[in-house]
Amino acid sequence: MKLPEIDNIEQWLHLNDLEQAASSALGHSLHDPLRVLMDPARTEAYEYEYSKTEPVIPAQMHHKQIAALDASERHRWLFWANQAGKTTLGAIDVALMALGRHPHQRWEPPLLIWASALTWQLWENILLPEILTWIPPDRIIDAPIPNQQSTKRVIRIRADNGLVSRIVGKSAEQGAAKYQSARVHHVWLDEEHPESIWDELQPRLLRHGGTTCCTATPLLGLTWLFHRIYEPWRLGQTAHHFCSHAGVADNPAIDPDVIEQITKEFEHDPAQAEARIFGRFATPSGVALNFDPNKHHETFTPDMVKETQRQNWGHLCGVDFGYWRFAFTHLVVDRANRGHVVGEIFSQKENLEVRARRLHAHLVAWKAPPKTRIWGDAANPTDIVEINREFSRIGSPYRVRPVRAEHKARRASVTLVNNLLARRALLFGRKLAARQKWRLRQSAASEGRQQIGSRLMYEMVNWRYPDPKEGQAQDQDPNDNTADGADMIAALRYAVMSHWKAPKYELPSKPGFTNRDEGYEKMSDQVKKTQEEIWNGT
Repeated sequence: MKLPEIDNIEQWLHLNDLEQAASSALGHSLHDPLRVLMDPARTEAYEYEYSKTEPVIPAQMHHKQIAALDASERHRWLFWANQAGKTTLGAIDVALMALGRHPHQRWEPPLLIWASALTWQLWENILLPEILTWIPPDRIIDAPIPNQQSTKRVIRIRADNGLVSRIVGKSAEQGAAKYQSARVHHVWLDEEHPESIWDELQPRLLRHGGTTCCTATPLLGLTWLFHRIYEPWRLGQTAHHFCSHAGVADNPAIDPDVIEQITKEFEHDPAQAEARIFGRFATPSGVALNFDPNKHHETFTPDMVKETQRQNWGHLCGVDFGYWRFAFTHLVVDRANRGHVVGEIFSQKENLEVRARRLHAHLVAWKAPPKTRIWGDAANPTDIVEINREFSRIGSPYRVRPVRAEHKARRASVTLVNNLLARRALLFGRKLAARQKWRLRQSAASEGRQQIGSRLMYEMVNWRYPDPKEGQAQDQDPNDNTADGADMIAALRYAVMSHWKAPKYELPSKPGFTNRDEGYEKMSDQVKKTQEEIWNGT
């Protein structure tokens, strides 16, 4: 319904038919939409300091909304589907904080709060009216008029202690520079903002130990939100973040027919459906490996090392050499021939002695037997010779063996790894390399932003096929640049292929031989013996 022409915020508060309808449906007074009756069992938990009689959270909020307000972490990330109630929750959260009523109130008003949308139009038409809906009209000192273009973007509110809090509107279209200077108590980000804005907010929040709440439908796929926020949180690598998923079905106010309609609309687009219906991160199209962070993780017990010994599980490793980068992955193979990735090492700009010592220490910690198969890329044979020489020098019993040429084939290895993932025969520890630090490469000559956590997980979800050129078929080989080099994946492929073998894959012919077998027949007896010893791990 189109709102009538109004001249000031007081008129809007009285004429807003949306607020009138919501207030009637919820059965609360227009005087204070936040002070409604709630479940008596929860009342005691939400009493606030200046009042011991009235709860602060509306009873009509669904369980995911209440859980989001329950969360005491500094940074809350709500990855919710369309129509799951995320904008309403963000507005209630801001209103409670500005008034001094939040269940986890960190400061007494007056407060400076930012409410940021992607565009000014979204701020004026969605965020502003939603915020005003949840603030008692008699507490609003001054505010812009919703749905009307204005340069005035500050809501001034008289808090319950009598002091004035400010809710300032922001827009991502301003750019990161407009998020500088101020010292903010709380920031609400509605939908995913550019990473540069998140980086700019950190010093703004530092002075007060400020908080953030981001309410977003993860439509953009595995972006910085996934890699910097969600994945470290899921792996238990951060203590100050709270993440939540909510689907449209979690909102009891949505008609089931509407849910069915939305589901049908996106049934031919699984990625969109994941985000819009379930609030889950969607894997980008063209990803090479069918790796699901939720499906292919497992939690290792503290006795995992003893268990591998007791059950006589095998140990299997892969190494990818490089002057700049060095990648190592370690699997244990159980009696059912399932692989469990238990460790990784991603080394940058370290000398060979340091790398050899790190590998040795890791394998000793896992009580890997001396004859553990460690398969390495022999593109430069001196790499294997030198690291084995370093192993000997430090007294390590371990040795790296060159991986067979056919076990380096990309297409065959992608097929094999995906087959293992499909039947959950390849699993990854939840806290794999939890504290490992590494840097994305901006270019061959420079370092990028520092990352913390599993390098292998990063590559698994980002290794993609290149976008096909117009009129041409999809390239058969994934593009390493999409995973910042795919070094860890290479190490994993060598180990997996060497153990589980590959589906038949025709290697291209090389000068002098029509295939590997013909080349093998031309070897001398001594070379054959040596090669067989390498291949057999003896």
